[in-house]
Amino acid sequence: CFHMCELFGVKHINTGLMEDYPVDYTAQKLRELCDRAGDLIIALEPMPYSGLPNLDKTWKVLQKADCDNAMMLLDTWHWVRANQPYDLLTKEQAKKVISIQIDDAYERPYADSILRDESMHDRLAPGVGQADTVAFLKMIKEAGIDPKVVGVEVISDNYMSKGIDWVADYTYKNTEKVLKEAWPEILD
Repeated sequence: CFHMCELFGVKHINTGLMEDYPVDYTAQKLRELCDRAGDLIIALEPMPYSGLPNLDKTWKVLQKADCDNAMMLLDTWHWVRANQPYDLLTKEQAKKVISIQIDDAYERPYADSILRDESMHDRLAPGVGQADTVAFLKMIKEAGIDPKVVGVEVISDNYMSKGIDWVADYTYKNTEKVLKEAWPEILD
C-alpha cells in the first residue's frame, strides 16, 4: 500500500476499523501504523457500524495515539447515521480533518443490524435526501477545515441501474448545487 502511494503521489490513506477494540489498544495500533506510514497521513473514518462509530471515539483514539500523521476523514452519511448534530465538531477537532466525503441519506435508516448494507447499496446524491448535506458542509467550513480532498461517495444500486452516464450527470449536478449553496469558494 505504501509503495502504491509513493508510485501515484498519494499523500493520505483513508482507513476504517470494523472491529470494536478499546481506545487504548486502537490508539497503540494506530501509532504503529503511523510509524510505518512515515510521511503519509492516515485518515481514520468514523462509521456508525464500525469500531470507530462516531466522532467521540475517533477523537479519543487520535488524542491517545498522539501522531502528527493521524487525522480524520468525515462523511455526511456516516455523520448522520451516527446521529451526530451539526454543531458537534470543535475547532480543535477540525484541525485533524484532512478530507471529507459528501452524499446524502434517506430519512429513515436501515435497522442497526444491517446499517452497513445501506452504506454499501443505498446512499443518495448530495442534497437530495434528508441528511442536509448543506448543513454538513457549513459545519466543515465554519470549523475552519481546509480539506485536501472533497470526495463524493454515492453508493447506490438504484442509481447504477440507470447507467453510469446517468449516475455521473445526476451526482455531478447535485454536488455542484450543494457546493454552490454551502461553500462556493471551494469550486474556484
